[in-house]
Amino acid sequence: MLKAKINEECFEMYNDLKMSKGSLVDKPFLVMKMENNVIEIDSELTNFNSFEELCQHLPENHARFIFYHLEFEMPKSDYQLCNEGKRSKMMLITWIPGKTNVKEKFQTAGTCHFLKQSFPGIFLSIQACALDEIGRKELISKCLTFTK
Repeated sequence: MLKAKINEECFEMYNDLKMSKGSLVDKPFLVMKMENNVIEIDSELTNFNSFEELCQHLPENHARFIFYHLEFEMPKSDYQLCNEGKRSKMMLITWIPGKTNVKEKFQTAGTCHFLKQSFPGIFLSIQACALDEIGRKELISKCLTFTK
């Protein structure tokens, strides 16, 4: 296991994300990066206004950890007349694009489990290397797979 440390600001910002308060009151995501074995906030990427905008600016050759508070309408099943209502799930998306160097890929993959243990309340954790893997429709589909 890697000896990564987590900057205290990460815990504060994560709790703000979960509670929809503070500087993340209107944002559904928080982006972190690892530099010199320290996990810290990627303030440049966290400042985007929407998840779609964030996805368009994800680095092509560096890994990121994206905590995403996904909200969606639970679809009705075959025997129901109406939708079941809104759902909210916290996800950890580990972004590891194909152009990332091998050392960073291994460090990121090795740190993912540590992050899941350090930040409570994560419903689903996925690894993605392409934008089509983290589209809204794909993320909702993955959540529904575990919700049924």
